Amino acid sequence: MKTFQFKFIEKKNFFYTLSTLLIIAGFVLMALRALQAEPVLNWGIDFVGGSTLNLKFPTLEAQLTQADQKKQSRQDITTQFIERIRISLTQLNLEKSSIQITPENEILIKTNSLDTAALKKIQAQLQKDFGAIETLEVDFIGPSIGQELRQKSIWIILTVCTSLLLFISWRFTFSYGIGAIAALLHDALATLSIASIFYIEIDTGFIAAMLTVLGYSMNDTIIIFDRIRENLVHKKTTQSIKNITNLSLNQTLTRTINTVLTALIMLIAMIIFGGNTIRSFLVVLFIGIALGTYSSLFIASPVFVYFFKKQEEKNTTETVTSKK
Repeated sequence: MKTFQFKFIEKKNFFYTLSTLLIIAGFVLMALRALQAEPVLNWGIDFVGGSTLNLKFPTLEAQLTQADQKKQSRQDITTQFIERIRISLTQLNLEKSSIQITPENEILIKTNSLDTAALKKIQAQLQKDFGAIETLEVDFIGPSIGQELRQKSIWIILTVCTSLLLFISWRFTFSYGIGAIAALLHDALATLSIASIFYIEIDTGFIAAMLTVLGYSMNDTIIIFDRIRENLVHKKTTQSIKNITNLSLNQTLTRTINTVLTALIMLIAMIIFGGNTIRSFLVVLFIGIALGTYSSLFIASPVFVYFFKKQEEKNTTETVTSKK
């Protein structure tokens, strides 16, 4: 396997600056929105409250039955049906509503908070375009529930980060743990910043994608750290930690590139052909996986080197002091 000779650690200031500018840009934009009394992020219905309609469409049931008999793709039919519903909602300026299909072939429509009259207009428009429909349930998500979901999401992310820090510190040493948590914080903040810049909707799917990204990033970081430890302990003990880290990163670079390209190509295909229902989730995954790979190479490792050197200096000082 070919070993590259890229100087990762020597280029750390460039990548630190690049990441800092990206994060600052997103948070400055959030601050400007706050000053203008606008939502700092594009919060989804799950977080700000809204209305949910659970509907059953006999026309969809009939199409799916025919598809089963003709052995056609159910996925294509449901995707096209959801697109037709979105076109209907566009006439009511509700094209950004979330539309999902359940395993029972029921349709869930989530919109901003609407009164009873507006909900009746939705039902009337759908009946006009699709014929008879059955309203199974209408729910209202209050702002207090949305606030509670936001708080729980933050606590979930903080708990995951703390747990991963403890695991890495136990699996390796504390210096490795600091490097890993720096990469995780970078991924979370950078993804949030990009969501702010491009006004990506923040919903429960976004949080799920974020947690998936943190796990992917940690997996990549652990593989790199394992190679660093192997070279440090067994092979290159006479070299500096900077050279050992550069060597380890270059040794794992081909694997890292192959892994991330495989994941990103798959996500691109799903973004193009997967339909609107899961597109935002996939876009966040795409952004996060790219950032996770970047942070494993250019954030976690330089931070680890810095704290490793600090720990060595501390140990050296303590040794000299004890001898005196």
